[in-house]
Amino acid sequence: MAFMAVLEADLRALSTEARRKYPAVKDAAEHAILKLRSLSDPSEIAQNDDIIRIFLLACEVKTVKLSVLGLSCLQKLIAHDAVAPTALREILTTLKEHAEMNDESVQLKTLQTILIIFQSRLQPEDEDDMAIALGISLRLLENSRCPDSVRNTAAATLRQAVALIFNRVIAAESLPVSKVRSNRHVSPANSVTRDVSRSVSTTIPLESEMGPAISFSSKESLTQAGKLGLLLFEDLTALAAGGSATWLRVTTLQRTFALDILEFVLSNYVSVFRTLLPYEQVLRHQVCSLLMTSLRATGELEGEVGEPAFRRLVLRSVAHVIRLYSSALVTECEVFLSMLVKITSLDLPLWHRIMVLEVLRSFCVEARILRLLFQTFDMQQGSTNVVAGMIKTLAQVVTNVQVELYTAVRQFM
Repeated sequence: MAFMAVLEADLRALSTEARRKYPAVKDAAEHAILKLRSLSDPSEIAQNDDIIRIFLLACEVKTVKLSVLGLSCLQKLIAHDAVAPTALREILTTLKEHAEMNDESVQLKTLQTILIIFQSRLQPEDEDDMAIALGISLRLLENSRCPDSVRNTAAATLRQAVALIFNRVIAAESLPVSKVRSNRHVSPANSVTRDVSRSVSTTIPLESEMGPAISFSSKESLTQAGKLGLLLFEDLTALAAGGSATWLRVTTLQRTFALDILEFVLSNYVSVFRTLLPYEQVLRHQVCSLLMTSLRATGELEGEVGEPAFRRLVLRSVAHVIRLYSSALVTECEVFLSMLVKITSLDLPLWHRIMVLEVLRSFCVEARILRLLFQTFDMQQGSTNVVAGMIKTLAQVVTNVQVELYTAVRQFM
C-alpha cells in the first residue's frame, strides 16, 4: 500500500535526522519501522501506539527539523484515519507547545495540522479539546510577533474551522442545508430597471419562502455538536463587541475579523438560527444588540470601529438579518430599517452614507425582498411604514443630487 511505503520512508528520514544527537528517537524510529511491517492498513496503525508515539517523541525534542518531520507525519496519519480518538488530547498539547516556538515553518505546520484535524474524524467533540484547537489558531492570529504568513494562515484556518464546525451542527441536528444566496450582482453601475428585472426573473430563496420559522429545542437538548457551535458563536459575538471569549479563553481579537466570521455564519447557516431556539436567542439578544450599538455609533469614531471595513461589515450583517430573519425578529428589523433611513440624513462621512444608501438600494431592487418587507411592516397596522420611508429617502437623495448638479452647471455658465 502506497501510504504504508510513504510512512516507512518518513520513519527512515526521522531515524537519519536523529542519528547523532537523539539516539532515543533513532532507536524508536527503527523499532517503529519493524512494527509497521507487521501492519497492513491504517486501521491497524490506529490500534497501535508505537507508530504515533515515535512522531510525538520527535516533536518533544523541539528542534525545527524534527518538529517539521514529526508534524508532517502526524498530518498523514490523521488524514488516513490512522490515529485513535484517544490520542487527540496529546496531539493538541503537542500542537499548543509548537505554536509557541518562534519558527515560521513550525507554526505553519502546526496550523496545517489543526485544519486536518477539523477535516478528519478527529474533529473535537469535547469542549476543552475544541477550545484548545481553536485557541491555537486564535493566539497565532493575534500574536504581533508572528510573520504575516503565519497570521494570514491562522485567519484562513479559523474561517475553515468555523465552517466545518457549523457543517457538523447542520448534520448532527438534522437540519436542511441553507441555499440562500445574497444578491451580489447589485452594483452602483447597474441601472435600477435592469436590477429589478433580474431580481424578478432570478429565484433567490428568502426567509419567507424557506418554510415557517419553527424554533424548538432547549440548550440542554442540543447535540454535542450543537452545543459546541453555540459556545463558539457566543464567544465570537462577545469578541466582535470588543469583549473577551470566556470559553475560548481569548481576551482580544480584531473586532473586524470576529464580525466577518459572524456575518459568514449568519448568511450561510440560516436553518440553524431559524430552527434552534438557543441560537435564535443569541441572535436576538446579543448579535442584534451588537449591531444596533454599532449603528448608533455615528460620531467621531476612533480605532477599528470607525474604519470603513468594520462599518461595511456591520451594514452587511444588518442586511442579512433583515433579509433572512425579519419574520422572527420583527421588532429588531423594524428598528434596523428605521435607523438606516435616519443615518442617511446625518452629518457623516460621504463613504459611510454611500454604504447605507447601497444597502437600502439593494432592498429596493430585489422585488422579493421589497414584497417581504412591505408585507411584514407597511401592511401591518401599528407598524412603521419602512418601505415608504426607504422610497422617500432614496427619492430625496436623487432630488438633492439633481439640484446640486443643476446649481453647479449654472455656476459655470
